[in-house]
Amino acid sequence: MPLRSWLLAVMALLLLPLGGCGFVDIDKRFFVVAVAIDKSGSEQKPYRITLRLSIPNSKIEPGMEKSQVETIEAAEISEGVRRIKALLDKELDLGHCKMFVLGKKLSHDDISDAVDWMVRRRDIQGSAYVAMAGSQGYDILQKMPLSERYSGNSLFLTFGGDGTRSSYIRTEHLFDLQRRRTEKGMDPYLPVIRTTGNGYEVDRLALLDKTKVRTILTPEETQLFNQLDQQYVNSIIKTKLDGHPIILTATDISSRYTVSSNGILKMKVNIAGAIEEAPNNVFNQDWGELQKMFERDLEKDAMALFQKIQKAGVDPFGFGLRYRATHLSSRAYQEWLEMYPRLKFEIQAKVKIQGTGLIK
Repeated sequence: MPLRSWLLAVMALLLLPLGGCGFVDIDKRFFVVAVAIDKSGSEQKPYRITLRLSIPNSKIEPGMEKSQVETIEAAEISEGVRRIKALLDKELDLGHCKMFVLGKKLSHDDISDAVDWMVRRRDIQGSAYVAMAGSQGYDILQKMPLSERYSGNSLFLTFGGDGTRSSYIRTEHLFDLQRRRTEKGMDPYLPVIRTTGNGYEVDRLALLDKTKVRTILTPEETQLFNQLDQQYVNSIIKTKLDGHPIILTATDISSRYTVSSNGILKMKVNIAGAIEEAPNNVFNQDWGELQKMFERDLEKDAMALFQKIQKAGVDPFGFGLRYRATHLSSRAYQEWLEMYPRLKFEIQAKVKIQGTGLIK
C-alpha cells in the first residue's frame, strides 16, 4: 500500500475519537442579563436566586423586548442556578450577564458567599455591575420599564454612563468590589436601586465593611461623596442668601489630601462653576462674599460626611491605603487601624464663581 494511503488511513483513525462541536445554537440558549440574590428566610434553603432571561427578538423597539424571570430557593447559589436549568428548555448563557443585584437582607448580613460565587465563575465578567436592592433583588428584576429596547437595557444605561449621567449615581464593578473586599485600607460600597412607578431610582450609596452594610448615604451625601472622591463635574453645591437658595453648577472640581502620622487628615477642595439658580439680585452681590458662603457650607457638609463614615467604621475613600503607601512600615496598617477612630479632619474649600448665568 502506498505511503499516501497509509497516511490517509491513520488520519481517518485519529478523527474517530474527536468530539463534535460544543457550540449551542443561539435559538437554543437563554441569555442571562441580570441576576438577583436574596435571603429567602428559610434555614434549609437560605438563598433565593432570580435570573432575568433575554429571549432573542428580531425587532429592537421600546416596549418590544421579550424577557422571562425565573426564581428558586436553594441551599447554595450554584445549586440554585443549576436547578433553574431544570425549569427551562434552553441552555443558560451567563457570558452576557452585566448586572448583579444583592438583596437588602443579604447585604446587611454577609455578601461574602455571593461575591465569591460571582468571582469564581469563569463565564461571569469582572466588569459586571453590582448593586444593592432597596428591598429585594427579585423586585428589581421583575420591573420591566416600557422604555427598554432590550432586556436589562435600563439598568445597563443607568450604570454604564451611556445613557443618564447623574452625580447621584455611583457605579461599582465586580472586579473593584472584590478588590475592596480583600485590600487592606479601603472598603467596598454598593449603589442602592429602588423601584418607582416607571422604572428605577438610584441616588443612594451603601457603605460596607468587608462583609456587610454599615451605613447608607443620603442623596446629598452620595453626590458629595462623588465630588470629593471622583471629582464629579456637572454636579451642584448649595448655599443660602437671605433665606433664598443659591445653586452653583460645578464645571471643574479637584481635591487632594494628605494623612499625617499625628492623626490629622488635611484635604483641599477646589470647585469652579456658574450659578444656575439664585435670586434676581445676585448679579449685584459681592461675589467674594458669596464664594465664602459656598466654602463654609461645603466645608461643613464634607466634615459631617467624613464623621458619619468614620463613625460607621468604614473607609470607602481609601484613606488607609494612602497611609500605607506613604508610611513605609511593617506596622503601617495596624497603626492606621488604631488611628482611624480618632482621626481628625481639616478641610479647606476654595470656590470660584465664573458667572451668574445673567447678562447685564
